[in-house]
Amino acid sequence: MNMYTKLSMHLERHMYKRGKNKGDAPANHHQRSMNHFRVIKGNDDTMRVRMWSTDILTAYPNGDVKIDTSGYHRHNTTIIRLNEAFSFMPDLMYVNMHKRSVLSYSQPVIRIHAKLYRYYDGMLLNEQGDILTPLKPFEQKRVDRAETKALTEDLTESGFADAFKLLYAVSTPQDNDDRVPMFGVRLPDALIDNTQADKWRVIIARNKFERHSWDSTSRGYTFKEKSNAKACWANLMAECKKNMYVVSESTTYVV
Repeated sequence: MNMYTKLSMHLERHMYKRGKNKGDAPANHHQRSMNHFRVIKGNDDTMRVRMWSTDILTAYPNGDVKIDTSGYHRHNTTIIRLNEAFSFMPDLMYVNMHKRSVLSYSQPVIRIHAKLYRYYDGMLLNEQGDILTPLKPFEQKRVDRAETKALTEDLTESGFADAFKLLYAVSTPQDNDDRVPMFGVRLPDALIDNTQADKWRVIIARNKFERHSWDSTSRGYTFKEKSNAKACWANLMAECKKNMYVVSESTTYVV
């Protein structure tokens, strides 16, 4: 039994008999008051699942189904309602939509049976679950290599790269005084500018140490090392590069 038939039977069984939505049916017959989410019959011999004024699913007599959220597919409520509407899919067809990190980028995806695809409005499926419209590649988030190369060169030129190991070794918890306000300069700018070198030791200390416990004798906090020099460097670089990422289309269409 395809979606068109299931929606037709649902409409006949649960149709509103009166009111402004007379002739339609609640998509969830257990919540008849949720009348912004309905099953309706189209004027073109289609069956539709409508959320507010958007027909998020359109079912055709031949079993094809079109999914289209009119751009609302990143909204959690739309995703929830779509997944509820997918319950009208043929019994042996599993479809689910959700957000997932693919290629380091969170994006709406649709799972059909055991395969994952990038979601896009206007997808057309047949009743076997085959996608009839052209697939779109997943988006990916990658660091801009030109910017990171420039950062590496600037860190070397400023002297921070060479000084890091020594500064890490000699920095103490006293350097990690969180009562001192953060500097009015971006971290990358502070590290690539040797006129800011007096701040490097404090920057490293704040990434090297963390509060451990309160010492009632000294009436102050004790500190412990978070990890090691390698991890500290990695954290600093991650912070410097966080605005250097770009989103682009990949060459991956299915996972």
